[in-house]
Amino acid sequence: MKKVFLSLLLIVMVTVLFADVQEKLEQFGKDNGIMYVEPLVTAFGTTMNTGLFNTAEVLKPFAFGLNVNMMAAFVPKEDNTFTAIRPDLFIVHPITGDTIFVYTDPELVSATIFGDKDEGANFVHNSLLNDIPGLDANQLDISLPGGTDLPVVPFLMPQFNLGLPFGNEIMIRGFPKVEINKEIGDLGFWGVGLKHSVSQYIPLIPIDIAVQAAYQNLYIGDLLTFSNFNANLEVSKKLLMWTLYTGVGYDKTNVTAEYDYTYKIVNQENEIEEVEQKIKFDVDGENEVRATAGIRYSLLLLKLYADYTISKYSVFNAGIGISF
Repeated sequence: MKKVFLSLLLIVMVTVLFADVQEKLEQFGKDNGIMYVEPLVTAFGTTMNTGLFNTAEVLKPFAFGLNVNMMAAFVPKEDNTFTAIRPDLFIVHPITGDTIFVYTDPELVSATIFGDKDEGANFVHNSLLNDIPGLDANQLDISLPGGTDLPVVPFLMPQFNLGLPFGNEIMIRGFPKVEINKEIGDLGFWGVGLKHSVSQYIPLIPIDIAVQAAYQNLYIGDLLTFSNFNANLEVSKKLLMWTLYTGVGYDKTNVTAEYDYTYKIVNQENEIEEVEQKIKFDVDGENEVRATAGIRYSLLLLKLYADYTISKYSVFNAGIGISF
């Protein structure tokens, strides 16, 4: 029942985020596509690297814990738009012999994937094309898609932790592969991490200190593949049933995007024809340095916790877990 509930919740979240992303991306060439999707890379890189710890204390050998993290990344307003570049297309005017750009405006402000759904840029054809006999230049106009109007990016993360000898702890994240819809395909996610106690080397230290590194992978069909690396330093202090924890970390997020792009050109006979191009590019997120602070409450085996991360996209995380 729990697996069914988590799968349904994930499907709802991802469908909201990605239901029309493929259709939108397929209207962009490479350069504009990179700028359109870059905020998504940063947002998901930040959320995926959140909730990796709720204490710096390492589990005892072969003790284990189960957690579910529910996080939300806040999109800054400056990432709602980007400067779109006109397609680099030009033709030789058959009457004047002049070489002219198909589109007049070299740059226009347009919505990113998180921007206003009605603020996609419109590249209008050069009025000089109207003088070419037999050419319907209006067909060349390009309307870039708007965004998703999402100020917050939610995500849900199941997690398993297992204590190992010599002050080590392994983390495994993931959920069963699920089909979002036939157009997008399958959603898949997995992650692994290793945590090591530093405080075990410092006698009588009143706090717990640990270092941790993790790698995670998320893919949405053949459209987007997210790769995430995180390394962090963690510090915590237990006071009765409460644990205060904090940490600083480094993130590295990369996304590979792959899709088909169809655009229109004017051929040598001054006829409009469609050209299909395979687009593939890599985008790095802007999430690099992060600082986290949180609090955890323990009642027997039950753990309740919440934390806030300051990064390029700040993230609030709340979680529930059990430890044995």
